[in-house]
Formats: sequence, C-alpha cells, structure tokens
Amino acid sequence: MPALVPRPSVLILVLNYNGGPGLETCLKSLQETTYPSARLLVLDNGSQDGSNEIPDRLGIPIHRFGENLHYCVAYNRAIRQFRADADFVLLSNADVVVPPDTIDRMVALAESDPAIGFVGPIQRRADTHGIRSAGIRWRCGRLPKHVFIVGEHIDAVEGAFVLIRREVFDKVGLLDETYALNLEDIDFQQRARRGGFRSVLAKDAQILHEPPGTTRRLTGAYYQTRNACILTSRFCNRTALARLRLRLYAEGIAGTVLLRPRARYILEGLRDFRHGVSGIKYFA
Repeated sequence: MPALVPRPSVLILVLNYNGGPGLETCLKSLQETTYPSARLLVLDNGSQDGSNEIPDRLGIPIHRFGENLHYCVAYNRAIRQFRADADFVLLSNADVVVPPDTIDRMVALAESDPAIGFVGPIQRRADTHGIRSAGIRWRCGRLPKHVFIVGEHIDAVEGAFVLIRREVFDKVGLLDETYALNLEDIDFQQRARRGGFRSVLAKDAQILHEPPGTTRRLTGAYYQTRNACILTSRFCNRTALARLRLRLYAEGIAGTVLLRPRARYILEGLRDFRHGVSGIKYFA
C-alpha cells in the first residue's frame, strides 16, 4: 500500500487590532478547519480592548507587536519571520467566519497548478449572506471594483482572506508598505503576475465577512483614492492616471457640494498623492 503523501503546510496569520468579540468567532471557526496541515498564529497590533487575551484563552499562539504597525508592516514582519517552514501562507482578517472545508478547497485548487500564486474564496456578507466579493476587476484609469457574479473575469482576489504560495514571497517580495492598507493586494498580485503567477477564485469555497463600520468606510475612501493613484502610476500610462484623477476630483467636488462626508477624504487622498505622501495616515 503506497504511503500517504502529506498535504502542503499552511501558516494562517490572523491580524488583529481591537477586534473585539468578532476575533473569538473568527478563531473558533478556524480551529474547526478540516484541513490537516494548518498552523494558526494571531498577530496583535497592540490591541487595547482585551481582544489580545482571546488567543491565550483558546490555546492559540499569539505574536504581540506591542504597537499598531497597521496592515502591510505587520504582515511583512510576520511573513519574514515565520514563513520558512510553510508551503502556503494564508492572510486573514479578524472579522471573518470560515467554514470548516474552506481552506481544504482553497489548497486543493492551488495544488492543481504551480503557477497559481493566490487563491481567494467567495466572500459573503455576514449580515445578508449576499456576495461581497467574487474577486476584483481593475482597469487602468478606473477604481478597482469587486465582482459579484461568480465566474466573471477577475484580475485579483481580495486580500481579506487569501492563500499565497510561499514561492511568491521568495521570488516577488512582500506587500508594498507604501500602500499601508487598501489596494496593496492588487499591487502584489500585479507584480506576481509579471513573475508568472496567477490569481484564481475557489468557486466552491466561501467565507462570511463583516461589513465595515462608518469610520472605516470614510478613511477607506482616502486610502482607495490615494492608493488607486499610486497603483495606476505604477502599472498604467500617464493618460490613464490623468483620467482617474479627474474622475476622483469630480466626485470629491460633487460630494462637497452635496455635503457627503467621504468627499473630504477623497480630496485629501488626491492632495496627498500629489505631494508624494505614502504609508499610514493619521486623521484628526
């Protein structure tokens, strides 16, 4: 009888910052995974709401940074330190719920082709179970858009829960800390594509993802604006960048007239791009 071939090892990195009770829900769902070769590690960005005590209570290892390094810096430090013995690294938000078979299905798809560098599941909204993201589509001169119909063409998978082949980090590098957060996933997958790796959606895998709160939506408008300009400046021509900036400026001005709160963040994102501001942004 032939010996069983061990499954690839998966390092699951869950990034937490004041995740509250949702972190416990997330971690308990990951503990129930049917995938046999997964190692779970929580990364804590200096949480002050008590959520950094949840992993200890559940018997899950935790790496405490002691300060808020934010998204890209925290993940990059952990990937450098812990990826050596992993075949795949799975980056996970702390606000998701993962069915037991999801990781198994994602790894099976990744194993089918060594050129697959990134695998994402279908993301459903935790409140309505409607599709939140079935991948991302991006065209030069436009903002990236989530795909809501499974099977449509995608250019990237969303970074809230993404399985990444270790060789991608070895050959392409890490997340670009210029972005801090938001659209760093698309930049990374664009760079990886140039290195011969593909991004695919596991159509038979899914997660539930909590919708963002009001503050995150507003600051997200800033990062999406500024980072979309950075992304476009790197992968597109000047005409596409000018077209994008004009569209965003028109949205910001119209929103100001209509007293929409996000307008301020759009215009601030455009201004910071023009002035070369990158990385994390602290809002008053």
